[in-house]
Amino acid sequence: MYKLLIISLFFTLPQYSFAANDSESKPAQSTKPDLTTSLDRVVSLNQHVTEALLALHADKQIIGISYNDDKPAERWVERFNALPSLSKEYPNPEILLSLQPQLVIAGFNSAFSDWGIGPRQRWTYYGVDSYLFKSGEANAVVSMATIFGDITNLGQLLGREHQAYELIDSYKKRLNVISKLQTKPRVLLWLREYDIPYVAGCCGAGNLLIEQAGGINIGQDINSQWGHMSWESVVALNPDVILMVDSNWSSFSQKQSYVESQPLSFAIHAVESSQLLKVGFSETVAGVRLIDGIELVNAYLEQVTAL
Repeated sequence: MYKLLIISLFFTLPQYSFAANDSESKPAQSTKPDLTTSLDRVVSLNQHVTEALLALHADKQIIGISYNDDKPAERWVERFNALPSLSKEYPNPEILLSLQPQLVIAGFNSAFSDWGIGPRQRWTYYGVDSYLFKSGEANAVVSMATIFGDITNLGQLLGREHQAYELIDSYKKRLNVISKLQTKPRVLLWLREYDIPYVAGCCGAGNLLIEQAGGINIGQDINSQWGHMSWESVVALNPDVILMVDSNWSSFSQKQSYVESQPLSFAIHAVESSQLLKVGFSETVAGVRLIDGIELVNAYLEQVTAL
């Protein structure tokens, strides 16, 4: 009965609607909520958020997860699969509200758009706090400090400051032993789309991955986290390695089949040399698995430069 009342209020209160207006169409910002109560009803809206919560051992505080992009990491796959899944993509806002969450956490700005769960202001109105990863803000420039900042904030919000500190410390140690390459290979990180591929630009986690792994991002002149690049431009920039993102919605095998069916592609050194590396989507975004991606790509680039 109580859940029905909540849903009824969701539809009947006039002050907010999921249609965008001037104030609600602004990009969501990652202001950290000022919480004074312990949290045991948290909803994750993106997979890399879920895995960050698992890395902090916050399993028992999670009441729902959504939008899984690829396979979870083996180190917590059983714990991941034990969590209640609300939706393959973003959950229905009315169903989400009926769960009475205390906090909803997103990794991407799209979560708080009209095709996500709606603007953060609306959730604040209904007494639900929200947090957006700083890397998910519009026009964010992503660095390791950005990622460590989100881990720190999550630790503070969830009462897991010690776990956050230990996690950051372990990642810094892993970064410190990344091999320093004498030669920096030219690298393309291809996320999705085929005729005009959508690739890592100057400012996001994809660029950070390439640089930390010891490569040069050929998409660094794209003035955004991600952007389109024509195949003619790819040929002209001639990457040594193409990192092909493997996700539930755009697989490595689809990308590999596409480039191998296009005569133009064989003018690209990476294709001609079969230097095409599969990288999981969650290893290319600003979450706790980016370090896995950096290690994977660094080891591959080390092999390439040794040839």
